[in-house]
Amino acid sequence: MVDLAGKVAIVTGAGSGIGRACDLEPDGLGATLAAVEAAGGTALSSVGDVRSPAVTHGLVELASSTFGGLDVMVANAAVSVYTNLEEQDEETIDVVLDTDLKGALLCAQASIPAIRGRGGGSIVFLSSVQGYVTLPGCVPYAAAKAGVVAAARALAVEVGADGIRVNAVAPGTIDTPMLRRDLAGMNLEEADSFLARVESANALGRIGEPREVADVVVFLASIVVDGGYLAVKTF
Repeated sequence: MVDLAGKVAIVTGAGSGIGRACDLEPDGLGATLAAVEAAGGTALSSVGDVRSPAVTHGLVELASSTFGGLDVMVANAAVSVYTNLEEQDEETIDVVLDTDLKGALLCAQASIPAIRGRGGGSIVFLSSVQGYVTLPGCVPYAAAKAGVVAAARALAVEVGADGIRVNAVAPGTIDTPMLRRDLAGMNLEEADSFLARVESANALGRIGEPREVADVVVFLASIVVDGGYLAVKTF
């Protein structure tokens, strides 16, 4: 493990859920900043859209100018829509794909030079189990999250020589505001039935907590083991 004290990280979608433990929703960012400061850290917030290269580059420039560089990029911002594909209009498909996949790629792209300039660091994508085993009604979301996994695999080889590690975390159902928004369209009986099915499908018999995923992200941002040897095997 590497001590993360003094390291600089960007976490997109940090206003709530996994990102809390640069968001389009400013309301939750104050609470996130307070939590960071209470833990002895220093942070600042920025509201923006990760679908814009100007925004993602601006985030990196803000972090670098304020804190002297960048060590970790956590591409967490995402949206979900649970509707059958034939009922989704083009705008809905674009929002999901552009936020969940393109936005993640733009975050990584913008961060590479800054992380390289620090001698290396970590990029962590937030994928989902939906990228592996899916439910009806989430075709664009599943496609984007599967794409994130493939992107992490390819980018790890591409930037490994610069000392940049790339990983993707694929959480299951986590108790976040995104989940609550998905449930909001159901009546009480439907929501209870859905949650019961999710809980019974998990070996632990419960829904995950954001902190549990955040701990994995921190671990991936801090660990160095094989120098990427298993990714290239050129020996």
